[in-house]
Amino acid sequence: MPSLSQIHRPRRFADVTGQRHVTETLRAEVSTGSLGHAFLFSGPRGVGKTTCARILAKALECEQPQEGEPCGTCSSCLLFQEGRVMDVIEIDAATHTGVDTIREAIVEHVRFAPSGKRKVYILDEAHMLSTASWNALLKTLEEPPAYAFFVFATTEWHKVPATILSRCQRFEFRRIKEPDMVARLQQLAEAEHWQVEEAVLKLIASRAEGCQRDAETLLGQIGSLADDGKISLATAGLVMPFSAYEHALAWLEFVRDEKALPAVEAMRAWYDAGISFPTLMDDLLQLIKRLLLAHAGGEEARILSEGTDEEKRLSALVSTWSASQLHDMALVLIDRRRDLKLGMDPIFVLLLAFTKASQIRSGVAVAQMSVQAPAPVPAPKPVVDVKPAPMPPAPVTPTQSAPVQKEEVSPSAVATAPAVAPISPVVEASPLVQTGPVQEPVVAEAAPSAPGVLELSAIRKQWNAFIRAVEEKNHSLPFILKISKPERVEGMTLVIRFPYPFHKDKVIGDSKNLRLVEGCAQAVFAVPGLRLDGIVLAPEEESTTPNAPQDVVGNLLKTFGGSVVESA
Repeated sequence: MPSLSQIHRPRRFADVTGQRHVTETLRAEVSTGSLGHAFLFSGPRGVGKTTCARILAKALECEQPQEGEPCGTCSSCLLFQEGRVMDVIEIDAATHTGVDTIREAIVEHVRFAPSGKRKVYILDEAHMLSTASWNALLKTLEEPPAYAFFVFATTEWHKVPATILSRCQRFEFRRIKEPDMVARLQQLAEAEHWQVEEAVLKLIASRAEGCQRDAETLLGQIGSLADDGKISLATAGLVMPFSAYEHALAWLEFVRDEKALPAVEAMRAWYDAGISFPTLMDDLLQLIKRLLLAHAGGEEARILSEGTDEEKRLSALVSTWSASQLHDMALVLIDRRRDLKLGMDPIFVLLLAFTKASQIRSGVAVAQMSVQAPAPVPAPKPVVDVKPAPMPPAPVTPTQSAPVQKEEVSPSAVATAPAVAPISPVVEASPLVQTGPVQEPVVAEAAPSAPGVLELSAIRKQWNAFIRAVEEKNHSLPFILKISKPERVEGMTLVIRFPYPFHKDKVIGDSKNLRLVEGCAQAVFAVPGLRLDGIVLAPEEESTTPNAPQDVVGNLLKTFGGSVVESA
């Protein structure tokens, strides 16, 4: 029995749904007679490529075309509608891929004059032809007879050889928009005397994903179950899963309001009611897609703000998440969708997705705020600057006026300090320590650095916080930063030591990654003008590098003298 799409196949260009940019051009060419000999129709499946090819063949064979449309009443049109026309040869290239078939069906056959006005060859799934078949057809396409026309229909035009593409007029077919598809389905329902609820038509259009043939097939299957010609959502549910749009919208609102307990109770109720959780996941991804489109503005934002009550609820969620947060949520749902296919507990899977989505909403938002408006570094505590009363002022020496790096002085300070557990850096100080040049670095070590000042010791203390800030923005760079470390400071530039050259190229060599990492560094270290650079040093080179910091043993040897003796 013919399907609904076959019974009501369009017979004129005007009847084709959603391809006006193609049909108007073809109609104008037929009307004016300025025709090419080869046409390439490309696009997704089920959007009208073969249908337009047949209408074009019918118009070319028509004895009295009317403004580029076949008249439908002449003998040629009647024979075409009955499937008995001899001069229109339709070949399934997916089945007949060999060169012998092409040579016999086209190359040899095209030399004989047509019984009517023209000969038209339609090759469906043309990308399946072998290279030898295309080569055999090439000469015919270069110098075709005046009465011969070729139409190639394909879903993968990039597989067609360039020598063939250059000799064809190419027409790109598009997916059918949902409003156009709903209007077409309504016409078919009226032709079949069915009373279909509008919600059913919208559900079919959303499930078809732009494929008109799939939509018409679904409508035909649902219509075969119609009771007295009436089709309701309950009838549609016997053929395809119910839409979980309402439940998916409620799930997103639970995430927005951070209501974990009501969300768990709702998920259990949905499961008990028999809601398809894979369908719910698909609807969640569809809603996130619409939110991303609304973030970009334009038509989708207007549709949501002026649409149905459910679309208005979705419009209220647009400002809840940023585009990057929606991206992360979509990836989480895609992963959990795979878990459902593996047979895991649906409630547990959806609860995992809810937990991660809540973390994305709260965690990423906090990270973004910290990057956009970094918190000021607290001022040094007053106790740090207070010196003990009995302490005489330390004599000013040339060595005290020169800046001393903390990593070189701290080990000697530790070596000369008393072996008593200190309460704080200030209490630990003794006359022996505070009268020497070590007192000033010890106080500076305890005090946080001022905003805008780039200090290596402060950077090392906050290095893990810097890695966490980068991890909120990128999931691959933190691994590299964890095995790297800050090497030195050169003015307002922080030099990072990487273990391998490709790690440096990934962070410093990539301009996009460099901007991201520098932005996080400027926010965490509170240095707006900070810049990053990188070096690659093998472990054995550390001791020979003049700018490398000395270790603790080296500082002790430098302070007290002596040498390292290896034991047998």
